[in-house]
Amino acid sequence: MPLMAAAIDVLDALSNVPALRDAQVWEIVRCCRAFREHPDGGDQTVEIEISSDGAGRYIVVATDVARGLTAQGVPMPGLNGAVNMVPWYMLDDPASA
Repeated sequence: MPLMAAAIDVLDALSNVPALRDAQVWEIVRCCRAFREHPDGGDQTVEIEISSDGAGRYIVVATDVARGLTAQGVPMPGLNGAVNMVPWYMLDDPASA
């Protein structure tokens, strides 16, 4: 559990930076990668970043770097809600192939 205490200390330290006074500070808690077929028939690699804030909310950002596509959800109190609030269809943009 010492890792969790260190992570909380980082969030506290960042919240005390004057330049970040009004910023929302989120800790990246997990990064994942998904491989799927894009609707155009090509392969798609999606980088998924899951972050949490000091209030226990989660936010999920999914990015297809090769196509320049990003789908970002909204802050939610639970991980399942955060995952389901991502507009995943934004990764299916056919104009970006």
